[in-house]
Amino acid sequence: MGAYTAERAELLQQFAAGLRELRKANYPSQEALADAAGLHRTQIGSLEQGKREPGLLTLLILANTFGITIDKLVKGVPVPKERRPPPSKKGGKRD
Repeated sequence: MGAYTAERAELLQQFAAGLRELRKANYPSQEALADAAGLHRTQIGSLEQGKREPGLLTLLILANTFGITIDKLVKGVPVPKERRPPPSKKGGKRD
């Protein structure tokens, strides 16, 4: 696993832990949060497990649902240091 992939996985786990903590403090279940946010329960589950990277619209919806700003939603998750390497000109694999 390359540095980019490893850092991305760690950041997703940090976001997942924060989201899970917020959800447990405000909603009794993933289904209750999904209903309040108008999202699918499996999407909430994937986010809480760090298996899915949230898009901008999802972040906006979740922040609004919790009544907080996006910066509070991602509190504690640092800006990534690693950047995705550019694609290889010879069609090689990306990290």
